[in-house]
Amino acid sequence: IYYAVFEELAMKDTDRARQVYRECLKIIPHKHFTFAKIWIMAAHLEVRQKDLAGARRVFGRAIGECPKERVFKAYVELELQIGNIERVRTIYEKMLESFPANCKAWTAFGELEQSLGELERARAIFE
Repeated sequence: IYYAVFEELAMKDTDRARQVYRECLKIIPHKHFTFAKIWIMAAHLEVRQKDLAGARRVFGRAIGECPKERVFKAYVELELQIGNIERVRTIYEKMLESFPANCKAWTAFGELEQSLGELERARAIFE
């Protein structure tokens, strides 16, 4: 991780930083364990390079290969900053499919709908 950050920030070589993240993600056996931090940092690299589609690809791959709560939260955060509420709803739905017992996720989703004035949706989520 430090090497990827070094390549991006000190050497100003974003292509090399991408390559480091790709190699790192390639050698981790995601079926057995994974590191949400690497996925998130790789996506944030794409955001800093103004490649939103690239960041979404990284998050989508992370959710598909090894759904982790931190990855979902980071993805929701990104989409909220952009203001893409429909995508936030989709991410929350996918998160709740993966973690149906996660009370914080249900609450956050319901509160989001409530803050948007979507009271019927919020009520349905809380029930």
